Amino acid sequence: MTGKKNKKVVKYRKPLQFNIGIAIFAVIFCYLLYYVFDFFTTKQISAYEVTQGSIAQDNVFKGLILRDETVYYAADSGYVNYYYKDGTKANAGSYVYSVDETGEFYSQMTASDTDGLQLTDEGYGQLEAVAEQFLASYSDMKFQQVYQFKYDMEAALVEALNANARSEIGNAVAGAEAAGLHAYTAEAAGVVVYHTDGLEGVTVDTFTADMFNQENYPKENFLSRETVTAGEPVYKIINSEIWQVVIPIDQKLASDLAEETNVQVEFQKDNSTAWGTCSLLNREGQDYLVLEFKNSMIRFASDRYVELELLLTDTVGLKIPNTAITTKDFFTIPKEYITRGGDSDQEGLLLERTDDSGAVSTEFVPVTLIYETETSYYLDSDEIAGGDVVIKPNSTERYVLNEQHSLEGVYNINKGYAVFKRIEKIFENEEYTIIESGTSYGISLYDHIALDSSAVSEDDIIH
Repeated sequence: MTGKKNKKVVKYRKPLQFNIGIAIFAVIFCYLLYYVFDFFTTKQISAYEVTQGSIAQDNVFKGLILRDETVYYAADSGYVNYYYKDGTKANAGSYVYSVDETGEFYSQMTASDTDGLQLTDEGYGQLEAVAEQFLASYSDMKFQQVYQFKYDMEAALVEALNANARSEIGNAVAGAEAAGLHAYTAEAAGVVVYHTDGLEGVTVDTFTADMFNQENYPKENFLSRETVTAGEPVYKIINSEIWQVVIPIDQKLASDLAEETNVQVEFQKDNSTAWGTCSLLNREGQDYLVLEFKNSMIRFASDRYVELELLLTDTVGLKIPNTAITTKDFFTIPKEYITRGGDSDQEGLLLERTDDSGAVSTEFVPVTLIYETETSYYLDSDEIAGGDVVIKPNSTERYVLNEQHSLEGVYNINKGYAVFKRIEKIFENEEYTIIESGTSYGISLYDHIALDSSAVSEDDIIH
């Protein structure tokens, strides 16, 4: 038994071996995990490249038309007939309208037209001109033009027919006075208009803010009635070619136009342009632009309100998004406290320092001058703080740094970290701002700035 062999088998364990491939993979994997985590936990700053650009200003306004107008009233009652087209010139002494007490004259005029309409060559020419104007401006998107064309043709036809009647009304009145026909001539030369709106006597000195609401002043159209009562308004005459348009504007536009004497406008009604002499006035806190024209009045003789565009030059400069704009507070100091010193010719301050032992010393601290007014500088430096005492050069006067003022600017990220740069606005709308180029301590063309200033603080490292 003692000679029996031990058959127990012991398993051999191989020693652990270092695998360089797995180690490298583990390092790369951890590296990727870190950057994925960093990407989702770090603020991502989008950059915007500063470009040269412009902003087209939306300068379309509705203005109130003011004119020298005289309203005339009917002396008799009866059926009324007009002999001029609405909004056309009439000579002094020419027949404008007639009143037929019985209506017999109107019936005779209609009955005598047995051979159809008899128009002169001039009358046909007027109808052709109206048709040509309609065809030239017709658009499928503006079907209301068809109705306007209908009214214009009717008015031109009435004018052409009444031109014949106007030439014969004198004889008709002489032979029919006993029958109650009364014809009236224009007392003065001017443009005849057959409606009133209650604003005929308003001037630049007397208009009010509520007059710009068109619903408050509807037209009373005389052409739509067949009869008139004595004492009722029957027509009006525009006495002068000079007319004004008053436009409510905001304070910024008023500031932009302060130095202007003439402004070009485009009338939206017919896309015509004209130059107007401009002036500004403020009434009850509201700014108004007053444009005075010396021609084109007759085209708008039947209108009280006109839509026009001010043809101002588009503002050009460096274009940046409004989201990039922020503000920063700077210490301000009177200019006489700035000096030069140290190892360079740089501007700085002489600060009065007191150490823990109470010893007082003077230290020159360089600063960057960000902006200046007539009396003060805006300072930027990490070495100054509120409460610092500044010594006036060659004087015993002291100034304590406390007063701060804000400046608008953006964060420049050209160097990989955020640096505040001052801007000077020229014009802005809801999305973009145009700023001056070449501003001291400012930005330049093709600089990169933080698109969203609210996501950045100064000196942040930009990923």
